[in-house]
Amino acid sequence: MKRRIMLVDDDDAVLQALRRLFRRLPCAYGILSYELEIEMFTAPMAALARARELEFDALLSDYRMPEMDGIEFLRRARVLRPDAVLMLFSGSGDRDAVERAFAEVGIFRFIAKPWDDATLVSALAESLNYRDLMLEKRLEQREPGRK
Repeated sequence: MKRRIMLVDDDDAVLQALRRLFRRLPCAYGILSYELEIEMFTAPMAALARARELEFDALLSDYRMPEMDGIEFLRRARVLRPDAVLMLFSGSGDRDAVERAFAEVGIFRFIAKPWDDATLVSALAESLNYRDLMLEKRLEQREPGRK
């Protein structure tokens, strides 16, 4: 299954490392395997502009960025792409920010930098599976008796 993923971090080296990681390790959850189409942005406003144009299955954002923080980015992105699953990563130990991200934005997962490769890929696969289940459940609620 092909999935479009948006990565946002003001550090291009981090984005390149993430791209290499997602190319190297299979994004799989149980028997499901996801082929990833990755778009990367160093500027949150450019990422939001792209999110207006295209559907994304998952949005992963750094927390600390100069243009706007990751929570604000994900809050705005949620309005544009309400079905996308959201993840936040950060090198900071800002516990309050992480709690705000869960409470205010509804992120699926927080990933600490430096991340463990297998854990990050697994978390992304799990988030994509969760998104699929939520969309399926919504469809079933609209069309009772559909299986």
